[in-house]
Amino acid sequence: MSKFLPEELAIEILVRLSMKDLARFRCVCKTWRDLINDRGFAETYRDISPAKFVSFYDKNFYMLDVEDKHPVMTNPHKLDFPLDQSMIDESTCVLHCDGTLCVTLKNHTFMVWNPFSKQFKIVPNPGIYQDSNILGFGYDPVHDDYKLVTFIDRLDVSTAHVFEFRTGSWRESLRIAYPDWHYRDRRGTFLDQYLYWIAYRSNADRFIIRFNISTHEYRKFPLPVFNRGVTCSWLGVRSQKLCITEYETCKKEIRISVMEKTGSWNKIISLSMSNFISAQDRIYDYQVEFVAYTKKNDLVVTFTGYNDNLEMEPEERTKKKVFLYKTGDETSEQVRFCNSLAGLRFLCECVETPKIINRIFI
Repeated sequence: MSKFLPEELAIEILVRLSMKDLARFRCVCKTWRDLINDRGFAETYRDISPAKFVSFYDKNFYMLDVEDKHPVMTNPHKLDFPLDQSMIDESTCVLHCDGTLCVTLKNHTFMVWNPFSKQFKIVPNPGIYQDSNILGFGYDPVHDDYKLVTFIDRLDVSTAHVFEFRTGSWRESLRIAYPDWHYRDRRGTFLDQYLYWIAYRSNADRFIIRFNISTHEYRKFPLPVFNRGVTCSWLGVRSQKLCITEYETCKKEIRISVMEKTGSWNKIISLSMSNFISAQDRIYDYQVEFVAYTKKNDLVVTFTGYNDNLEMEPEERTKKKVFLYKTGDETSEQVRFCNSLAGLRFLCECVETPKIINRIFI
């Protein structure tokens, strides 16, 4: 890079800067701009950056760092939403890929938004919109393109519609005749070039749908054999493997399994409510509301507790708790909020990256 600062040392320094500082350093010279814009640098930056969490509270989005060293989270980062706040509410669905968010809006369109670069783009819906349509957002390495995927269901067929940012248009893709299943969650989990959703016909007939965003083919995968009777499940990514977190409401147990390359499941963690909720706080009926992983493979769990004691004040009958379970030493600690932020609702994880995605925002 120069006789004063070798490129290797410059990279070691730059990857430890904030996104705001990187934006400034891009303007120093062409050499630094090219270095920061390089895909390899972006991947290094992403790999060492902590996973943060996009949350919704009081008509705004916030970015939370649950691994922060402070014992009480008093000042989470409020994101500067580029549209009128009336366009979002608690039903808003948020997806993430490479530091860019895909947000559903109340006028039935989508907004693809990078909160770090402040860029955004409105994507129209493919013509038919339902709040129950499943969604996915990811990167297609075969065609070097980002894609937004939604399935539109009719009585006799479910059709995949794919928005290609390279062409700036939707196109119909895969058709599944007479689908007789429903989905656990609208949000697809992205890993490599695949999107995953949990589907079910009944509590006893549950499976995973995998959609290849490069070839537009789909495949079904069985859930773990010990999944029978589980009513709450979440997909995620742990150590670059698909994982499933299951919560059995009757036993109040949390089980975590990862999918191996063979398609088989390996159970790696089993937890009980006592790992999180103290005995004196069990006058509330706690249920798991959100599950995700940090970059260190630690588990973030949010619980909502309910108490039907009518003698209590209405606002006291519901409690929300957030825990960080450290898988390395098998301990959990509560992530505490100041009172004014107690109603935060976690939406999705997000990893900051300086990767420039010009194709999306053209």
